[in-house]
Amino acid sequence: MYSEGKHATNLFYIIKGKVKTSKRHDNGKELITGLYNEGDYFGYTPLLSGGLYQDTAEAMEDAEVALIPKSDFESLMNGNPSVQRRLIQMLANNMAEKEEQLLGIAYNSLRRKVADALLALDKKYNAANSVHFSIDISRDNLAAVAGVAKESLIRTLGDFRDEKLISIREGEIILEDRKKLERLLN
Repeated sequence: MYSEGKHATNLFYIIKGKVKTSKRHDNGKELITGLYNEGDYFGYTPLLSGGLYQDTAEAMEDAEVALIPKSDFESLMNGNPSVQRRLIQMLANNMAEKEEQLLGIAYNSLRRKVADALLALDKKYNAANSVHFSIDISRDNLAAVAGVAKESLIRTLGDFRDEKLISIREGEIILEDRKKLERLLN
């Protein structure tokens, strides 16, 4: 949808599907900076700063996304205080999430990072709070969400499966014991 370093020209709204935003390090490692679902807006920060996209956005599955031109976004912002308030809330939530993510990547153990990534995905995509919800995400993307190496992620998922914290069916991950995942020691 957009690439890091390109001029911001649109606000994006997800009608259907899932989208990720990510940054790549010089060594090729990817860190997922945002996960978006139906009903989410993204790409608004560089529109507000008048700058460049700071990450890359791509669909994680078939997606239908509406593009809102920068001029329409600015008109809506300038003429509607309720839109301004909503955007400020989105920015504040986004900033708090990013701070949590950075602290976790910097200081959490491998097991805690993987558990937090699984719980974050469950919270993001399991709106109905279904007990049998399955997380369908590639191991590469899950490793990028957790900020860990793919090989380490796979070993940790195996440990979690052996400990009956998760089950894995046809590549999809089912959280069997959310409470224990939440209480894992760091």
